[in-house]
Amino acid sequence: MADNLSQRNPIIRDGIFISYRREGGSTFAGILYFALCKLFASERVFKDANTLTPGSEFTKEIDTALDRALVCLVLIDKHWVQLKNEKGNTRITLDNDLVRYEIRTALQNNVMVIPVLFEGGLMPRENELPDDIRPLCGKQAIAIHPESVMQDIAALIEYIQSKMTFLFDEQSVIGTYERLIKAPVATIKDSLTKTVDGYKRDFNYLKGFVRKYRKKK
Repeated sequence: MADNLSQRNPIIRDGIFISYRREGGSTFAGILYFALCKLFASERVFKDANTLTPGSEFTKEIDTALDRALVCLVLIDKHWVQLKNEKGNTRITLDNDLVRYEIRTALQNNVMVIPVLFEGGLMPRENELPDDIRPLCGKQAIAIHPESVMQDIAALIEYIQSKMTFLFDEQSVIGTYERLIKAPVATIKDSLTKTVDGYKRDFNYLKGFVRKYRKKK
């Protein structure tokens, strides 16, 4: 039943999701994001500050991005496990913590989760994490060293690229043909979805323009 469902609703998994803490992780997340965008189309790389638009429903956008993600990079520095909120509660243990939500969703979606250790970050122990994200502890991590940041990022990107089904950018002519050959049904479905979304946006813009025009009259 599940196999039939996946065949009826194919999804091309070629996205890269960056999960990070704003506190302490923003700078490195930004460096990693721009390094990834040099090789992969920016539409394929999700980082909330660069991807989310004003007024968007962030949990819905996160779900959509993780549905299409091949890889979820979890950025972990030395304060990642112990970080607390203003009430003194450890954030990763809270039900409404977004980083916990991102990791849990990625694990449930069978996304490849890669812990990325930077600035003295260490892998958390199982007893430091809630049950739903404890499988993170069993994932092989990659370390980013201060003396070789860009080399280590390059090695990470090369590894991600080796796991990609599609080698070429989907915006290119070669990339379009590659997707049609390797995943025709999913490619056509994805193209139709984008077309419909485009028509919806144009229709909403038109409605807004008409309302403004009527008010002026």
